[in-house]
Amino acid sequence: MKEQYISTSYGTIHIYSKGSGPKTLILLHGAGCDNALLSWHKIMETFSDEYTIYAPSHLGYGLSDKPEDLVGPAFYPTHISCLKEVVDRLGLDTFALVGLSMGGAIAIGFALQYPKSVQYLFPVASWGLSPRFPFQKLANWYIYKTNGTLYQYRWLTKYNTLAKHFIGYSLIGNKKNITPSLIDEVLQACSRGGAGKSMQDFQRSSCINTGTFPYYGDALKNLKMPVIFFAGEKDPLIPLKNIKEAFRKVPHGKLYIFPKCKHWSIKEKPHAFVEIVQKYY
Repeated sequence: MKEQYISTSYGTIHIYSKGSGPKTLILLHGAGCDNALLSWHKIMETFSDEYTIYAPSHLGYGLSDKPEDLVGPAFYPTHISCLKEVVDRLGLDTFALVGLSMGGAIAIGFALQYPKSVQYLFPVASWGLSPRFPFQKLANWYIYKTNGTLYQYRWLTKYNTLAKHFIGYSLIGNKKNITPSLIDEVLQACSRGGAGKSMQDFQRSSCINTGTFPYYGDALKNLKMPVIFFAGEKDPLIPLKNIKEAFRKVPHGKLYIFPKCKHWSIKEKPHAFVEIVQKYY
């Protein structure tokens, strides 16, 4: 696997890449302690030699630059514009775009803004499809009136049992898949500087008084490329019903549900995920 850094007007982006095949695929990770390698290293290893794969870490994540002020209304436009600069500097005209969770919202926004570039869109447990947070008033109070998220990430780095509970509650459905090596991966990612702040910035850019941001809703009908949605059947963070509603709104959509999986279905079913993507692209 190769690594490179690309300078943009928003900061420097760190990118992992693999392969030199004719099909180009870009993988966008999620929020919190996530980064390109944490979510995508097994996926990248599994794709065939037909593919050239790029997995950037977003601003604020991994080895990419970490702006102090990337929070609020400019959050998603900045990530989308930064991605555009990255693909331009890589010389990519067309490609397939995969986005997990927060990365899904960035991917959908990018596809709406630059539809000629995206041949296929694969949102995975994607943010941007749910109109409201569960317990919206409580979420508003917690996100804006407390620093609970920062404390949560500090605690995760200290207590393996707490990390295991967090992974089992929200990310992984089958407890047998919560291995010591996976816990170590998550703990290492959480212990890197800024993981808690990155999650708080995401939350404070994605929660508004009346619901969520972005909520793509009826804009989904403008996605003319094939859109293949993925969902974990038991995902507590992105309700399956919201993904089903989004699937019905796109002109050329498919929906794959991973039984008994939660938010990180790609970590539980990497081979199944790759097989489906390769079926379409």
